Order: sequence, then structure tokens, then C-alpha cells
Amino acid sequence: MCPSLNDQLEALPHAPGVYLFKDARGKILYVGKASSLRSRVRSYFNAGADRSLWIGQMLRRVVGFDSIVTRSEKEALILEGNLIKMHKPHFNVRFKDDKRFPYLKLTLRDQWPALLEVRTPKDDGAAYFGPFSNAGAMRQTVSLVKRVFGVRAGVHIADRKWAGCPWRDTRKPLDKPCLEFHIQRCIGPCVGAVSAEAYRAACEQTRLFLEGRQEVVVRQLRTEMRAAALRLEFELAGRLRDQARAVERVLESQQVVSLANEDQDVLAVYSESGIASVALLVVRSGKLIGDQHFMLQAAEGRSDAEILGAFVKQHYGNPVQTPRELLLPVRLDDTELLGDWLTERRGAKCDVLTPERGRKRKLVELATHNATLALREMMAREEVELRATTQTLTDLQSRLNLPVLPRRIECFDISHVQGKQAYASMVVFEDGRAAKREYRKFRIKTTDEEPDDYQSMREALGRRLQRALDGDPKFARLPDLLLVDGGAGQLGCALEALAAKQLDHIPSAGLAKEHELLHLPLHPAPLMLPRNSPALHLLQRLRDEAHRFALSAHRMRRGKVAVHSVLDDIPGIGPRRKLSLLAQFGSVKRLLGASVEELAAVPDMNRRAAEKLQEYLRLVGRGA
Repeated sequence: MCPSLNDQLEALPHAPGVYLFKDARGKILYVGKASSLRSRVRSYFNAGADRSLWIGQMLRRVVGFDSIVTRSEKEALILEGNLIKMHKPHFNVRFKDDKRFPYLKLTLRDQWPALLEVRTPKDDGAAYFGPFSNAGAMRQTVSLVKRVFGVRAGVHIADRKWAGCPWRDTRKPLDKPCLEFHIQRCIGPCVGAVSAEAYRAACEQTRLFLEGRQEVVVRQLRTEMRAAALRLEFELAGRLRDQARAVERVLESQQVVSLANEDQDVLAVYSESGIASVALLVVRSGKLIGDQHFMLQAAEGRSDAEILGAFVKQHYGNPVQTPRELLLPVRLDDTELLGDWLTERRGAKCDVLTPERGRKRKLVELATHNATLALREMMAREEVELRATTQTLTDLQSRLNLPVLPRRIECFDISHVQGKQAYASMVVFEDGRAAKREYRKFRIKTTDEEPDDYQSMREALGRRLQRALDGDPKFARLPDLLLVDGGAGQLGCALEALAAKQLDHIPSAGLAKEHELLHLPLHPAPLMLPRNSPALHLLQRLRDEAHRFALSAHRMRRGKVAVHSVLDDIPGIGPRRKLSLLAQFGSVKRLLGASVEELAAVPDMNRRAAEKLQEYLRLVGRGA
């Protein structure tokens, strides 16, 4: 029997820790930290307590909570940040749309470091720069770095995989360089065009440049230029001169805000309509080298101190550069604790200050002005987009004679090769925008022998609708318009699936690609919308996105089948043993003729596994 809320409150200890409020379904609503769990959590439920609007809304949904005791309040601070990242609670102040901003990662631990664009920074010894709220500006920086310093660059895709420089899986020299070398955007470590020492020096200059130490970089380049000229290496001296001039142009665009060579991050916040804009001014060596703007949600009813406190924990919880000083417009409730935590992360003193006057206060006021402008510009832009979207949806409702405004539209498509590895996609647009969290894919089970798009469409729609009827929360919301990729045949399958589930009141349509004709139920002739119609453009975007999503699912499945080996079906032979066996013997055919002793001698193998492998291979050989 679960303890009641009162029993849980009575059991709370007088110790630092983290608490997690939950609703009736066990979903985490809010994560907080406390120096005393008993005092802090009980204060939420005290009768007559002065509560803000958001706390009242949250407590109406809270039915229980979990608590985690920590050894210190600093540990609670770190744990709170990690839990917020993991669970993204509805009532915690967090980045708008939970967007992951890009970072630049310089892999300094590699023999030949690379500059990568990543979304998830890790404590892996690399140097991280960011986050960048403006990805376009970040890529301009990467372009400049490649042109000036020539380090190889790419975009991180997944664990140990990245796109860009093709020289990533091996450190053996290549026969010929890529285009980046020929257009002088890489100094060519892959073909031995640069020594390890010279390439490491270029990477160090890249690090200094991205940290905002451009003056140091210019001095180094000028020194190297003079040394090259004395050695009569005039071509090298000319390249170094051009690099120094490029960095100096960056310096000219930076505003000097301090003559004391200070390293500061300046934060300010402006909130309106439940959204908060946080401006971050980055000052390095006394120069304003950049400004960032971040939008946070769940800010309604929160003070500036609460919003900035949440931002500081989330932003500096990542392996980003921590400044010598953090300037804020208001004093936070746990300023000293945050200062100790930032000092620990930086490895040197970090002061959290709230200046009242002077040059530092003017910097805070500048950040506040920037935060206000950024939020108002975003709200004006979203208002224009909302008006345009509403007009498009109204036009679509009128042309298709829909009973309600089609705020949620679902589109289905099928992808396969001669019926094999068939997948159906379901993409969702809400208020004219792709709702990617609502996307679903269905592996088709009934058409493995013969290709049958009609049966595949019936199966996919039937499974989607049945999940809704079964009460699955992931499929609970039904569409205002159901769109299928295809003509009258595919639309007929959709109507059959809807009728079978007694959901034929849902409007449906089919968009045929060849002539962009819209097929509608009970319409003998297809409807042709004007080519410049925003309603048609919306439906085309939906159809094309459904095709892309279905094709990506099919290709992924096809790729897995293509690399499938008989070794994958043998109990006791996992990925590691499979790779060792194939590296030793080269193919399954050679494995068939190997003895138990030869199999057992393979790294990661033993005699018992070798005997089972040989027995299985003999059965396979006889079956073949």
C-alpha cells in the first residue's frame, strides 16, 4: 500500500536533498532542491502559505513526491540540474521547446583534433564553446576558423560518428586530399601535408580564437611571420600575414568594455506572457566578443531571480567555459552556493556579482535592453506567423468544407522495395507546424510476400486508430484531417479503415503527386487547388514529410537486413565475438571449416562457445 501524502511529509528528514513532485500518473511535475527537505517540502502544503499562481496550479495536480538525500547542498544543486535535464518537468523553468542548442567541440585529446558541431556536450576532455542560440552565426565562425587556421571540421551525428571530413575512422594517410584542402580550408593532415606539431599549433590557435583571445593569436602569428621571413620562407610568411589580418578584422569588430582584461559573463532577463528572454553578453580580455539570447518557458509568475537561477544551473551545468565573474541584475537566493559551484567547475575563483553602479552596472543594463528587444521581436514574429497559419488553415477548411479548423493534420505514406521491409509513416502537423514528437512509424506485417500498398495502408491506419480506441495516450488525439499520399485507391483504403473502427466522421483526403490533385470522399472528380495556394503548399509539405519519414524508416531497416549475418542468430555470440570471428576468418564460409581449437583461440572466445558455434554452423551447413 502506497503511503499517503501526509505520511510522506512526516517521514521527510532534516537533511539537504532533492524532491520530485508527481501527478496521479507518476509523471514528474517539478524538481527542486533544499537545504532541509523537511522544511522546504512541507512549506508548500502549509495552510495559509503565500503561494504564487504557478505553485497553486502545480499543487492541484500533485498526489505524491519522491525525495533524494544528498551529503551537501552543493550535491543537491548538481543533482537537481541533472534531473531537470532528464525529466524536463512541466513546472520547472527550462529552455523553450526543450531545444538543444549547438556547441562547437575541439577534440584536443585526439592525435589530429577536429572541430565538430555537437548538440550534447560531454565531460570527455574536449574543449567546448557555446551554446550558440544562432546556428547561422556559429557556422560563419566555423567557416572563418577553417579559412584562417585550416583545422578539419565536421558535424557530430551519433556516438563515434560524424559527417564532414572523410578522414575519421583511421589515422592512416590517404592517397589524395578532399576538396577542402584544394580550396585552402584545411591544411591537409590526412595526406601528410602538415606535421603533427604544426597541426597541433593550429588547433591551439583555434582554441584561443574561440575563447576570445584573438590578441594572443595575432601576436603568435606575427612572431611566426617574422621568423619565417628571416628564414627566407616568404610564401609561408605571406600566409601567416593574411591569417593575422583576418583575426585583426575580427578584433576591430569587437567593442572594448574594460581596460582591465576582465573575463565576464553578463546575464539579464525580461519576461512576458509566460516566456522569458535571457541575454548573455560574453566579455573576454575586456572585449565584448558576442551576445546570445535564450528563450525559457514556464516563467509565468516567477521572479527574475528564480528565472536567472534556473538558467545559470542549466547553462553552466554543461562543460562550457566559466568566466572569472558572472554579473547579474538581481541577487539570487543561493548566490554563495552558485559561486562555490561555479568556482569548482572552473578550477579557479568565480565571483557572482550584482553591481549597483559604474561600468559593470551599465553592462547589465545593456544586457537587459537586449533581452527585452529579443523577446519582443520573437513575439512579433510569432504573431505574424500565427496570423498567416490561421489564414492558411481557414482557407483549407473552406476549400475542403471541413467541420472544424484543421489544427491537427495527420498524413500517412508507405515505403518498401517489392514489398520487403515495408514501413508506414505517420507525420503530424499542429497549427501548420511539424510536431515531430507526434511522429510514428509502423512496420508492416501483412505484405512481406507481395507488394500491396492498399493493404499496407489499411494495416497502418487500422493499428493507429485501434491504439486510440484502446486509450493509448500516445495516440489519444485524433486528427481534424487525415491525409494519405496517393489517389482514389489509397483514399478508399483510409475510408475502409475509418469505417471499420466506426470513426468515419473524421475528414480524410488523398493527395496524388503526379498532378497534385486532391481526392475527397463523395467527390466524383478530384479537386485541383491553385498552384500558389498556401493550403496546397501546406498539404504538399505534409505529404513530402510523410514520404521522407517513411523512406528513412525503410532504409534503416533495409540497412540492418543487409548487414545481418548467420552469427547474429547464434546464442552466446554477441557483437564483440562476431567482430573478432570475422576479423580472424574473414567470412562465415571459412568458419565452417575451422576446428574447435581454432575457434577457441580467437580473442573474446572460449572452448565452450567454440563448441556451440561449430555445432550450429554444421547444422546450417547441412541445411544449406
